[in-house]
Amino acid sequence: MRIPWYFQSLASAVLLSFGAVAPLHAATITFDTAISGSTSSAFDGDGDGTDDVVFSTTDPSGFNTVGPGANQNFIQEPGLEGTTELNPDLRVDFLNGAEDGVSFGFALDSDVSDPGYFASIDLYDSSGDVIGGASEVADFTTTPAGISSFPEGQVTAEFSGVASYGTFDFTSQNGRYIIDNFQGTFGSSEGIPVPAPAPLALMGLSLAGLGFSRLKNRM
Repeated sequence: MRIPWYFQSLASAVLLSFGAVAPLHAATITFDTAISGSTSSAFDGDGDGTDDVVFSTTDPSGFNTVGPGANQNFIQEPGLEGTTELNPDLRVDFLNGAEDGVSFGFALDSDVSDPGYFASIDLYDSSGDVIGGASEVADFTTTPAGISSFPEGQVTAEFSGVASYGTFDFTSQNGRYIIDNFQGTFGSSEGIPVPAPAPLALMGLSLAGLGFSRLKNRM
């Protein structure tokens, strides 16, 4: 028995009316397009040509994009380098919101590793309420070239809800930090499937029923 083309189309319309699930992939900001001296820069993390985040600092000197060098695990220059003397030291705004969690690599301008030298991030919703955060102590790590030149680490923060922005704080011996490879679910090509309004879904079911009825009468 062959199913008429119009019934196949109606069945497809019913399935689409309930929303299609789109796969989620983490966006990644490598800061390769960062401009030294800028106090605010927008970045596209999912490669679709639309900016996803804006990183900003209140430091009038802006960001640097170099340092600490090649002998690191979590930094592949250029990164985003700045002062640790601000409060907060750095801010990220999610232009499309962020979900689930974020992570980033960092290194600190310090001659020694110490529990007092660390990086942290707090995530906020659109109302300014904290919905998550994390911190990580910097340490010297083993790299292919030996021991990392500066203490470094990776911060991973999970949260519930939708983050509107995040703030970073860094503490280092000599007052500078650098971050790289900022990742998370915040790309403009990512999203949650939206169910169709109830009337549309019911109309799809009605049309499908009509298709079944016509098919039965022809059998």
